[in-house]
Amino acid sequence: MSFSEIKHLASLNAYVPGEQPQESGWIKLNTNENCFPPSPKVSAAIQKALPTLGLYPDPDCQELRSKVASFHKLDKNQVIIGNGSDDLLNLLFRAYTDKNNDAAMLDPSYSHYPVLSEIQGSRIIKIPLTDDLDLDVKTLKNTQANILFLTSPNAPLSFGFSNQKLKEVVENFEGLVVIDEAYADFASENAVGLLQDYNNVFLTRTFSKSYALAGLRVGYGLGSLEVIKVLNKVRDPYNVNKLSQVGAIAALDDLEYYQEIIHKILVTRDQLRDWILDQGWKVHASCTNFLFMEPCDESGKISGDCAKSVFEFLKKHKILVRYFPKHSLTQKGIRVTIGTEQEMDQFKKVIMTWIEKEKLK
Repeated sequence: MSFSEIKHLASLNAYVPGEQPQESGWIKLNTNENCFPPSPKVSAAIQKALPTLGLYPDPDCQELRSKVASFHKLDKNQVIIGNGSDDLLNLLFRAYTDKNNDAAMLDPSYSHYPVLSEIQGSRIIKIPLTDDLDLDVKTLKNTQANILFLTSPNAPLSFGFSNQKLKEVVENFEGLVVIDEAYADFASENAVGLLQDYNNVFLTRTFSKSYALAGLRVGYGLGSLEVIKVLNKVRDPYNVNKLSQVGAIAALDDLEYYQEIIHKILVTRDQLRDWILDQGWKVHASCTNFLFMEPCDESGKISGDCAKSVFEFLKKHKILVRYFPKHSLTQKGIRVTIGTEQEMDQFKKVIMTWIEKEKLK
């Protein structure tokens, strides 16, 4: 007996997540996790649920869907829960793409989209951002794709698109527009209001970032009844475990706690941005819990060599950030998650050491 993988997977380059060190002493600023612990209500709810682990979880996540719907002032049937928002992205590719139905994405954007597309055996069309980091609506309109994936706020560049710009895209793209709002809670506006007027809009959210539950893997999607119905056809049964469900419910029951830690992150983010600008580096205005910054050398020149040097120097000092050298809009910068004040102080200290080192060249 012999067997082999499906032909189109032979050349697949799997998604590479941010490095996860196994030893202590590292400062992790590379995966945009929340630097604060989750609400105490989350651990209490999980502890209470432990004796029931012999039973299957609610396959339809009824209580969590009701909580999410109430939070967004939507019908419960407009909500679907996933094993992280990646699960929902997978469902979207599964339901709306194949070898005859293409997907489209903004470029640069979340690097998992092409992987999911290739697994599905579909083609993905990359729509480049303009040089001033805007959307080319005309190009999007003429794109013959069944579904468009659009991150707002954008990862890895940190900026967000206005609702007016998103509305323009939705009105001009004939297929389903998926707005990936993983970082929406750190932004000044979101696209939930578009759901009232357009049935070709679908939003994905996650509990990993603002709710500090990356380890539980919970996400949710918001969309029309028609789209939710289609996704439920291809959703795996029991896709969200019991502890994840009760933890996410408890998080939504303590919004005051999360509003407080989000505020702290935003204050620290803006303070770090001001500091980086004082060093002469370039840094985008951010709508996320991270900053995308472009280092410069002693002469003020910004380059990919500088970005790589800072990335490697930080890692040498046990600080992890992300470096994306394969795209022209990202190759000159590094992405830095906002950590605690103590972590940011250590980050600044190492950066100053690098700057002093550059002066001696």
